[in-house]
Amino acid sequence: MMVSRVIAATLAGTTAAFSLTACLGDKKDESAPPSSSAPSASDAPSSQPPASSSPAAADAPPGWRTIGGPENGVRISIPKGWEDIQLTSGEAEEGLAKLGLKGANQELLRQSMEQLKQRKAVYAIEAESAVRGYATNVNALCVPSPVTSIEQLKTGTRAGMSQLGASDVQVTDATVAGRPGIRTTYVLKSAAGALTGHQVQVAQDGRACSLTITSKQGEMPANAEDIANTMELV
Repeated sequence: MMVSRVIAATLAGTTAAFSLTACLGDKKDESAPPSSSAPSASDAPSSQPPASSSPAAADAPPGWRTIGGPENGVRISIPKGWEDIQLTSGEAEEGLAKLGLKGANQELLRQSMEQLKQRKAVYAIEAESAVRGYATNVNALCVPSPVTSIEQLKTGTRAGMSQLGASDVQVTDATVAGRPGIRTTYVLKSAAGALTGHQVQVAQDGRACSLTITSKQGEMPANAEDIANTMELV
């Protein structure tokens, strides 16, 4: 299967995942420089180097491999059968065209994909699920944010869920990247049908970081929690 087709099959969930994390960003002055630990999108080079890919971290299950690194702000490990996707490649735009959307809907997805690239998101898909019409996918990213408490994380996330029209929303406390954070599960309607999301978030040093797994409803991987537990902030 062409990579572009896989990307086309996952854009709806990607848009939602970015929106949920971006709602925690500082809306008062988006031109203000973020904490030194989280470079802003405007500082990103015009040509992003490929995300690193290496053997999995010591606490990841055997056979997994790690993607992401300092250039992304996060590192995660993915199981066998998952493929990391370079959002900066021309195939991403080709995938958008294959989705067949026109006008405002196409432009919304293009903007979301561009924002993911600017935020240097780590992005991977479960190849086997793509043949069923929607590729289960994971992305991890960080955005500059003034959020400093768990309650602020919860408030921002619930607001984002409401804006997206999500249902069956459950927000609970969790340990994320070794720090106090939150876990959110939800259902979203999309052109691909009902999608299930599993997201973990944490705020530290002037940034909010998230890992989001999106699948067709009923197809969330059994190891979704294991994937979420591999997220590291770098």
